[in-house]
Amino acid sequence: MVRVSAALIALCLIGGAVGALAAAPAHDWTAFDGIVTDAKKSMMADPPAALEYARKAEAFAAAQPHSARQNDAMATSLWLEGEALTRVNRTDDAKGVIGRAIALADSDRKITKLDGDLQLSLGRLAEATSNFALALKSYHRAHDIFAHLGIPRFQSLALQGLGSIYDKAHDFDHEIEYYRRASQVYPDEPAFELSDANNVGFALLQLGRYDEALKDFNHALDVASKMDSPFLEARILTNIAAVLAKRHHAAEALKTADRALALLGPKDENGWAPFVWGVKAEAEFARGNVDAAANDLDKAFRGVDLKTTISPFRDMHEIAYKVYRAKGNYPLALAHLEAFKRLDDQGRSLTASANLALMGAQFDFATQQLEIEHLRAEQLKRDMSLREARQTTQTAIFAGVLLAGILLILWISWRHYTVNRHRNELAKTLAERDGEIERRIEVEAELRLAKGAAEQANVAKSHFLANMSHELRTPLNAIIGFSEIIAMGVLPAAKTTEYAADIHSGGRKLLIILNDILDMARLDAGTVSLDDDVLSLRAIVDNATLALEGEAPNHGKTIAIADDGGAVEIRGDERRLRQVVQNLLSNAVKFTGADGEIRVSFKRDSDGVAIVVADNGIGIPGDKLAEVMEAFGQVESAYARSHGGIGLGLPIVKSLVQLHGGTFTVESVVGHGTTARVHLPAARIVENAETTGLRAAS
Repeated sequence: MVRVSAALIALCLIGGAVGALAAAPAHDWTAFDGIVTDAKKSMMADPPAALEYARKAEAFAAAQPHSARQNDAMATSLWLEGEALTRVNRTDDAKGVIGRAIALADSDRKITKLDGDLQLSLGRLAEATSNFALALKSYHRAHDIFAHLGIPRFQSLALQGLGSIYDKAHDFDHEIEYYRRASQVYPDEPAFELSDANNVGFALLQLGRYDEALKDFNHALDVASKMDSPFLEARILTNIAAVLAKRHHAAEALKTADRALALLGPKDENGWAPFVWGVKAEAEFARGNVDAAANDLDKAFRGVDLKTTISPFRDMHEIAYKVYRAKGNYPLALAHLEAFKRLDDQGRSLTASANLALMGAQFDFATQQLEIEHLRAEQLKRDMSLREARQTTQTAIFAGVLLAGILLILWISWRHYTVNRHRNELAKTLAERDGEIERRIEVEAELRLAKGAAEQANVAKSHFLANMSHELRTPLNAIIGFSEIIAMGVLPAAKTTEYAADIHSGGRKLLIILNDILDMARLDAGTVSLDDDVLSLRAIVDNATLALEGEAPNHGKTIAIADDGGAVEIRGDERRLRQVVQNLLSNAVKFTGADGEIRVSFKRDSDGVAIVVADNGIGIPGDKLAEVMEAFGQVESAYARSHGGIGLGLPIVKSLVQLHGGTFTVESVVGHGTTARVHLPAARIVENAETTGLRAAS
């Protein structure tokens, strides 16, 4: 399925003449306005022509005397030129031109619609070149500008852009939030309404919330019908058919897909029919009609090069592999499996980039919130000081009046006693009420904490199930698919070796996942017992490093081992301590870039011995450090899916270190790296290795 997005620029402007541009007087901007109109009108249909118009407008503006109008005209011309360059795939040139336009627009220190348009253009350009950090900032700036100016239509466009970034990061919950906000901000345009409903439905589909997805897709279908657009209706019907197929309503899915094909017609001028045939194939295969599914797939991939397909074909490749394998057409099944794996790897890389940008943005936001809270705390202190001063003044006045009353009117002393008695009773009542309020606040706080813990546990469960499904499916597809092809005995030796390596790699991944789950279960149940061997700490680190290199290449990462404390011998369980070091190294390799550096060191101190694994990778936000130390806890589910894993590495390390009587801590700075520290107590150190029969770890 492919999303339906609203146009990001309003191009329905009135055209103007370009004719007498060169002869126009300097003070007459009519010709300029006409050429700008022509540039906008031709932007979608003929981008090269729009580029020429934009450059003519720039030349005209550059020839005018310097003024506020001339500055605005230059910025507008450059904006249109950048838009046109983007549409002819000259993204590097477009970025420079848009940057010049932003500098000119900012020079007047005024906030105008052009400032918001430029930020939208920069956001789309950055998103197209996978610079998600810049895209995120630009969309946020555009939203703030349009919100400040009170232009809801373009504010909605900025929110849609943010939803698109979260879609690429597979953070579907936040994606749904932004698209819902976009539809609330500007509900008055059918194209926007359709886009928002369809994108929300798509995100719900990815989350497996099929009933909710159908509601949004049906809403989008109603809007498409009112717009009288058969093509848009066909696209939405395709999405609805896909949901029905996944709910195993095959017959209904086929009827819906046939409606889509009828709307597209025999010519299919927009090239959408292959995706409809793909959904039909999935429905046919679900009800066991393999021949019909294969026939549908033949139509879907007719004239398509399987080695160059793009991301919308990913799920179609997966179903094609299953169908052709069931028919016994193993060469074609293998080709689709390889295409699926290629697109899946590309998707993981794109998701990882988007998640890094989101993590950086979240860190910046957290820093800003901290500053705001600090300012609020300072203001609260000032308010309290002012209140205390007022109370002091009031007390002084009251004392003066009371004293004057005592000196001047002695006969009311008995009333003074009565007033004091009532005041004491009132103070007691107020104190009791304050205590009750404090108790209620404490109870409410405890309830909020309990609710938050329950919600967090539920989210952790959902994330764990989603991650497990994703982590198991890809290696199982490779193992099953490649092993069946090898079993046919029709492959050359080189291909057999390659696929056998893929099978072995997939099997190792599954074994690691299952071992981690079993280890965590044993640790939770308290059934893990430790051996008490005399071990060389250097040998443990060396063996863990070699084991890691044997399981997966480091892809250019450097691992340095620094023995800072000389020969250190300890008592402990060799296999479990090696697992601790190996898990820490695996995490460091996974979250460190291609040119990353990882340092392993161990050193004695007054309390025992410390093993430290430090990297210069992406780091972990400070407010997430406690979460990643809990079972199945990960910084973000989408981020975990982009890098693999189910979130048990660090919790296993923590539990194994505690069994040895030690402590495990993690320090991290986003963008600068992570340092993991294992500290074993002095009681674990063997002081006289020569007399204790040292047995080195093997």
